[in-house]
Amino acid sequence: MTNDPRKHDWNLNGLYELGEAISVVAEPDGRKVTNFKDLWVWKTGMELLKPVYTVTRKLPKEELYGLASQLRRAAVSVPSNIAEGWGRNKKGYLLLGLSYSRGSLHEIETQLLACVELEFLTKEDIQPLLDKIAGISTGLLRFMNNLESKR
Repeated sequence: MTNDPRKHDWNLNGLYELGEAISVVAEPDGRKVTNFKDLWVWKTGMELLKPVYTVTRKLPKEELYGLASQLRRAAVSVPSNIAEGWGRNKKGYLLLGLSYSRGSLHEIETQLLACVELEFLTKEDIQPLLDKIAGISTGLLRFMNNLESKR
């Protein structure tokens, strides 16, 4: 299994449903998943947390309840929305959760760029995060497209 989300092949031939409820989803490498914590998109969303928290420590103290707080909440919402969508046990809710997660990624990207614009951070500070965000966003989109094609 590759760690590069842009190279993931979201082949969901193993997607099984009980009525409309999701019971098992196949991962890109063919593994079957019965728990959201085993989903590649959830795992990579969790990997975004530490770097976001680390970079927000560089922000001025007056941004503790502004940009720092907003960035942290958006980062937590990426894997949280995936988990919530999975937990609702319907494909439509999973797709909605994945969509919200993707929106949160773009929110983080915008806020990081705002931090550079405001000269709180440098482009070098945020580039690794922007690269990670782009990869996760692509992976989420591919996963969503494959889920939708199974409707």
